[in-house]
Order: sequence, then structure tokens, then C-alpha cells
Amino acid sequence: MPFTIGWAEWVALPDLGLPAIKAKVDTGARTSALHAFQVEPFGPPSTPMVRFGIHPIPGRTDVVITCSAPVIDQREVTSSNGERETRCVIATSVSIGERSWPIEVTLANRETMAYRMLLGRQAIRGDVRVDPAASYLQPRLGYRLYRHLPRQDLVHRPLRIALLTRRPGSASNRRLAAAAAARGHVLEPLDLGRMALVIDAAEPLLLVGNTPVAHYDAVVPRLSPGDGAFGAAAVRQLEMMGSYAVNPGDALDRLLNPVATKQKLIARAVPLPVETLSTESETKARAGRPFAASLRFLVVGREVAAVLERRLGKDYDASGRKLGDERAMAVAAAEALELRLAGIDIGETRSGPAVLRVSAAPALGGFETVTGARVAEPVIADIESRVRSWRRIEPAQRALGEAAG
Repeated sequence: MPFTIGWAEWVALPDLGLPAIKAKVDTGARTSALHAFQVEPFGPPSTPMVRFGIHPIPGRTDVVITCSAPVIDQREVTSSNGERETRCVIATSVSIGERSWPIEVTLANRETMAYRMLLGRQAIRGDVRVDPAASYLQPRLGYRLYRHLPRQDLVHRPLRIALLTRRPGSASNRRLAAAAAARGHVLEPLDLGRMALVIDAAEPLLLVGNTPVAHYDAVVPRLSPGDGAFGAAAVRQLEMMGSYAVNPGDALDRLLNPVATKQKLIARAVPLPVETLSTESETKARAGRPFAASLRFLVVGREVAAVLERRLGKDYDASGRKLGDERAMAVAAAEALELRLAGIDIGETRSGPAVLRVSAAPALGGFETVTGARVAEPVIADIESRVRSWRRIEPAQRALGEAAG
């Protein structure tokens, strides 16, 4: 028995996180098309990706879904008004009623169209039949499905992640790139040495050479000591452009000031070696020198991912030791300094365990080599937990959404 659809149907595109779209079925069009704006290709040439935004509800620009998908082709398409343009082509699955099947879709701005999707004849295959005199023969969906998406839904799409570094080939950065790729994301290095900031109230920009940097979902700062205030400013610029920063620019700025860092830790009751600072900037340690042995904690998010013990200049795996107080101290230090990726050194002083040093760019490769733990994966997982794929509808607009559904 043929599967019959009308000239208009409710469809879902689950691979793109779109639970309800009104589609016009057009057998006169060869290729299907989906509404998209801010179409941004990214990723390596061998596996190109594209990210784009979509307003799934006509007339409701406040409801935005951000999608990502592999690019399978670049195709020249003639629009209904006779204009020819090159469009990205993606592969996805479409669901209508109880049926689902794979289709190819071109991305085009259909903001002025009543239907956010056009279903062309290439997508109408097998036993699918079109009744041009009927519409919505299959079960209706409704835009209210967007209103019921949980606010804290985790992202289920590939992410575009910037790696801000001068050393993209370091062991730690290679591990981060591999961990991102294994989870379906793309991590792209940005060379801090070629960057310039455009300080503009209307549109903050970041340039690499003369090319504006596109939007990234997240940024992982891997700054060197010499990057200083400019490195922190570059991270802050990406934040102003809408990126989530694992370690924010303001936090990196604070680390450049050792006294401000210590004051922030003391304010959160994190133990430090006692020091006296004079106007001549001389420091007198009143608690004595730390012992030769110290512990280095890798904190990712709000968890300890690995622990090293340094004895006589050599690192040993200490991840299996309980170290309850020291672990809590390391997490508290990272939280106080607003860092979600940090190396925290803790040593024993006359007053007990205390934080000796904080790094916002810990050597992940060193932790993995000594402990055998895979520590890059938790970094990517923490980014996933912080980046959202949709924007909440304001309460005052909900009634409009219900009426539209």
C-alpha cells in the first residue's frame, strides 16, 4: 500500500534537532531545501562540516535552533526567481508520520517563505505518493514542541571549538584535537601570533591576518606565559562574539597578577603559604619552605581528573591515593579562580597543605603519560555540558507559540 502525503506536511529532522517543520512538497523541484541563515563552513577539507541557524517558526526570530552537519556537496541551484547560487548540500533523515528515510537537502535562506522546508522529488521515493489536492494527510506535529524542549538539554550536534595557542602541535593540544574528533566535534587552532582585535561597540571582531574569525561554540585557551594581557583579551573578544570559554578572559587576566590571585583564593578560604608583601615588593615567607614532595592536581570542570606526585624532580602517579582534603582544596581553588581547566599544585607547609601554584594551561600529555588516564576526553565532555543548542523562548512569547502551533 503506497504511503500518501499531501502538498504540505509536518516533518521532523531528528538528526538536526528539529522536531517540527512545515514542509511544502514540490515535485517540480528536483532538490529539497531547508531554511538556513549564517551558514558557516568549517572543519578540515577531508571531512567538511557546516553550521547554520534556523528559525523553525515563521515570524518568530526569537526562536533559534543552531544545527551542524557534514557537507556532502556544493551544488549550483536555480531558485524559483531564476537566480543561480551555490549551496551547501547535507545529508539527513526526514520523518513524516511513522516513516523515516535519508534525504539530501540544500541550505538556503527561506526567511520570507511560508514553509521553512521544500521537499523535492529526489526525496519522494519508493512507494511515497503525493496527493496534490490534499494537505497534512499525516499526523500533525506543532511548534509547541520547541517550547517543551528542556532548558538544560545538552547539545547533540558537532561543535566548532577554537584552540587558542601558539603551539598547536604540542602533545596536549594533539590530544585535545583527537578527543574532540572522537566525539564528533572539530577543534581548530587559532594562531595568537597573527591575531588582531577590532574594538567596536557595534560588532567586536577578531582577525587572523586580515580575515575575520567566524563564530565558535567554545574556545580552549592554551596560552603561554608570554601571551600576557593580549592573550586574555583575545579570549574575552571571543566571549563577546558568543563563544563559551573554558577559562574566561577575566580569569586569565587575574592570573597575571599574583597578588590578586592569592587574594581571591584567601577570600574563598583556600589555604596558601603565609607571606608578607611590602611596598618594595619584597616577599618574606613566614611559613617556611614547602617540603620537596608536592602534589599536582588536574581539575576539569569541578572534578579531579588525575593526580601527580613530584618527588626529587620526578613525577609519579598519585591518582589512586585518597587525598580527600587536598582534592577538595584543588577543586575549591579552581572554582574560586573561575577556571574549568587548571593544574593546581599543593604542598605541605608548617600550617598544613596549601596551594603553591595555579596553571590555566596544564600539560595534559604529562598527566596522561604518567597516570595512564585519558584526561582530554573530560575536557571535551565538560564543554558539551556547558554549550547549549537552543535559546529559551521568553515567557511573554509562549502564548504566541501555542497559537502558532
